[in-house]
Amino acid sequence: MSTVTYYFSNKKLYIMKILPILFLLCAAFNLLGQSIAPQVIASAGGFQSNAAGSLSFTIGETNTQTLTSANHILTQGFQQPYKMTLNLKAYIQGYYQGGGLMENVLYTQGVTPLPSDACDTIQIELRQSTWPYALVSATKQVIKTNGTVTFNGTAAGGQACYIVIKHRNAVETWSANPVMLTENTMYDFTTAANKAYGDNQTEVATNVWAFYSGDMNQDENADLLDASLLQASIAIFDFGYFATDLNGDGNVDLLDAPILEENVNNFIYSNHP
Repeated sequence: MSTVTYYFSNKKLYIMKILPILFLLCAAFNLLGQSIAPQVIASAGGFQSNAAGSLSFTIGETNTQTLTSANHILTQGFQQPYKMTLNLKAYIQGYYQGGGLMENVLYTQGVTPLPSDACDTIQIELRQSTWPYALVSATKQVIKTNGTVTFNGTAAGGQACYIVIKHRNAVETWSANPVMLTENTMYDFTTAANKAYGDNQTEVATNVWAFYSGDMNQDENADLLDASLLQASIAIFDFGYFATDLNGDGNVDLLDAPILEENVNNFIYSNHP
């Protein structure tokens, strides 16, 4: 009986001695784990740039993936793109009202119930600076009545891209040259005709420039095919959200005709590389 008691006493003493050691080991591993920071160890890589753009690379990553949503981007791999902000300013000829403001088209055409500073939806594209000018990124945004709009797509900084603007009744317009992208980039089409490729804008007020209106069938021309669409829409008294409402007042009528007639007579078309 005394032997059994002695055995259990020694085991209890052994456990009491080992517990502090185990506690210290756990604490040490915990501290060590908190001190480790993620690092990228690449075997090789580099960065090259010129007036046309830039290239950055690492060697050794065989599997990469990028997941995006409206507000977030998650990437796997060495090369990490980021949310690039591009602030733009542009006007659309038919919607321009004067004083630096366009029509509140989404309201006048019945899309939104209350007046606001929202003009209409446009598509903004970034395209590579050399042929075949492949699409880098694209997004649809609402341009404000003061002409400002923010592109929130994804693109790597340090590269030069053409900025392309598309609208449901305007002639597709490109920036005059590739624009170098930074984390925050600003490009204003409205200050001069030559901010667009081929000077392809019209002066809607003194020193105020806008994209040509009238390409309702989106074939990159303002021509008689668009005139036919406008005439048909006028004939049935269309009102509401129609591309044929060139002045954006909510009605398709004879007030829209002079805008198109002028551009058809001047053989206006989309000018781009």
